[in-house]
Amino acid sequence: MNSRLKQSLYILLTVSIAIGLMGCGKAESDSQAAKKELAKVEPAADAVKQDQDDLINKFNTVVHTAKEASDIVSFLNENLNKAGQNNADRMVRELYDFYNKDVQIAQKAFMSADVQNVLTDMDWPITSANAGSIPDNAVRQLVVTKLSGGYKLVWVEGTIYPIVDYSMQHKYSSYLSRPLNSYIALKAAESEEPAARDAGLVITWDELASRAIMTEAFLKEYPDSPDYTEVKNLFLDNYLRMFINGLANSPIFDMKTLKIVPEVKSSYLKTYSQSPNTITGIMAKHFLAILDKTDDVGLLRGPGGTKLLQEVDQFQKNYRREAVTLFTGE
Repeated sequence: MNSRLKQSLYILLTVSIAIGLMGCGKAESDSQAAKKELAKVEPAADAVKQDQDDLINKFNTVVHTAKEASDIVSFLNENLNKAGQNNADRMVRELYDFYNKDVQIAQKAFMSADVQNVLTDMDWPITSANAGSIPDNAVRQLVVTKLSGGYKLVWVEGTIYPIVDYSMQHKYSSYLSRPLNSYIALKAAESEEPAARDAGLVITWDELASRAIMTEAFLKEYPDSPDYTEVKNLFLDNYLRMFINGLANSPIFDMKTLKIVPEVKSSYLKTYSQSPNTITGIMAKHFLAILDKTDDVGLLRGPGGTKLLQEVDQFQKNYRREAVTLFTGE
């Protein structure tokens, strides 16, 4: 090998080694930098977890010593944004546990004639905006305390009393999980406007169908939710039952014509047309198929009075079993 070639190879080898060393140096430098960044992040994460643990400990103390729901709500309003999603869910559920124990006590406090007389003289509705103008000091304090605790006042059959205002909890939505937010939406719809009252629908048949479909969607999307059983009962035993069976003051069939009420039929058609793959839509379709055989007649008038046609009666009695079969696919 001539001297010029040897010299070229030597130079090439030297450059290659130098580049390799530079690459190793950069890789080592990057590795050190990454370790430094991780060293910064880990203590920060530990600090956040410690802060959240301390927050939960404080919250537990508040819950155990709370005399009013307002004690818990005030703490949530100030601290839920610092809790982290899992803790936030848990804290809101603790509030629900308090409501479950407190709501009857809260309602009983409103049942005296003195409280009712003061409240029925007020402009309706009574909210935080006008509660301060209640003339009686004791009644005013009672109302303000309940409203600040996440209750709202309703006037039913001549009596004013508090119920849980789930719509108030929408302000927590950015801190909570999707399943809990969906549950709150279901509960808020009912607290804002109950589906039924005094054995009659308060909402339209279309809205009733929408609520049934909304609860059905929750069950399909969140089968592991701790609220699953409650929502299942709301779907099967409340919304779907009313949609298929009607109520005493909102019947499915017209007593004069013996046929399905036009508004109900329209809602069934709309529900199946727009939501054909839902249990609610399928049940509406099945009911319409039965009535199609009788020209929409569902009642039979005889010597003993008016009664349901046998096939209609059987469908309404067995609606729950059929709905569960559709849901489970069994």
